[in-house]
Amino acid sequence: MEIISTMGGTLTYEDGRHRYEWNGEKVPLTVSAVSGGYPLNFGIAAGWAAKMIRQNLVESDIPTSWDGPDAKQAWAKDICGEPNRQTRRAASIGTEVHGFIEDTAHGLDPSLSDDENVAKCQKSLGEWFKENIAEVLHIERRLYSPKWAIAGTVDMVARLNNRRKAVHIIDWKGVTDLNATLKSGHVGQLSAYRSMLEEAGEEIDGCTLVRFSRKTGEIDPVSFSDEDYANDLAAFEAALLLARYQPRPQVF
Repeated sequence: MEIISTMGGTLTYEDGRHRYEWNGEKVPLTVSAVSGGYPLNFGIAAGWAAKMIRQNLVESDIPTSWDGPDAKQAWAKDICGEPNRQTRRAASIGTEVHGFIEDTAHGLDPSLSDDENVAKCQKSLGEWFKENIAEVLHIERRLYSPKWAIAGTVDMVARLNNRRKAVHIIDWKGVTDLNATLKSGHVGQLSAYRSMLEEAGEEIDGCTLVRFSRKTGEIDPVSFSDEDYANDLAAFEAALLLARYQPRPQVF
């Protein structure tokens, strides 16, 4: 368990349960939970899950007979379990990639994964890191906002290797398709982290989302302007209101 003194209080974080507490009380909402609940994301998630199930169905051998009703149920359960398997796989890749970047940021020379796809991601991101990061200021920084009463963890805050030596929030996101539209939740997450860091007295110049293909290791870094930040922050605050909304029962 991590214990951090910040914003005039004590923030604790329990990694295994992904649980935050502020001054001994559970923090009910996190940045990732709010950004994952953007209205548009529901349709994206449902469409993606249907696609995974459909692909698994097409690639599977459909039995011509069933050894009782339980066998049919088990087969259907396996077919419909593909989204969960893909999600666990993505989380595993993300953990390995984040660990590699953290070790690189600490000046170590980590070995590439034995998994070929993961190794491609690690190699590409490691090269991008060495070319673009001048100084790492924070890694896995735990944050709490008294204003919003939410917590979260930013991947990295770093000084870029450009003329301005701008300080950017860096977020690493594994994706299936680099040509797909940016997810609004990912962008909202960055705007929330920037606001929380500025609330804590830090000066942030911008945000960079480094997307990488889990299949090929190709990367697509995207930086956001101050105008983007203002719009994205407004969207996040609207999502936060929706996340907290509790309809009042009507008495007739």
